Amino acid sequence: MNIKNNKTGKKQVAISACLLGERVRYDARDKRHELICRMFIRQLKNQLDVVPFCPETAIGLGVPRDKIELVRQKDQSIRVLGVENHTWDVTEALQSYARAFLKQYPNLKYFIVKSRSPSCGYKTTPVFLNAMEESLDSGMFVQTLLQIKPDLKMINESELLTEQDCLEFLGNIDFEC
Repeated sequence: MNIKNNKTGKKQVAISACLLGERVRYDARDKRHELICRMFIRQLKNQLDVVPFCPETAIGLGVPRDKIELVRQKDQSIRVLGVENHTWDVTEALQSYARAFLKQYPNLKYFIVKSRSPSCGYKTTPVFLNAMEESLDSGMFVQTLLQIKPDLKMINESELLTEQDCLEFLGNIDFEC
């Protein structure tokens, strides 16, 4: 996959790499989303530059790897910890990568993310307290992106069901389909 740095003047859309068919998930699988691939990679390729990303592999987590989850702490903060080993904490690494990502792509406004992901989910990721699901929040990478740039347009792949959904997400971009 070719990552572009917006030298073309096209609008950029960042898409979770697993949705594009890259095997970057903890279980060494992908979550290829055919509609997203068809619309954003093939149909709109002349209007958009796609920026694939996977925060978990970017911070050095292997494939396959142990699962991580959002865990609420006693002080009410949320940390990203290993499911089996709560001493494994990747919170700061994900936050740091989000800051670096925005510096690398300062004009990026559109994100399509993997729902329920502890790094990428948007308002759909379970937060655990004492091993019980307590609430839903955004993954740590997404939380950090939105703290820095609250005007980012973010959507979970689960909300993109039709071609019209994809076009509406992109809003005021002029398309020649």
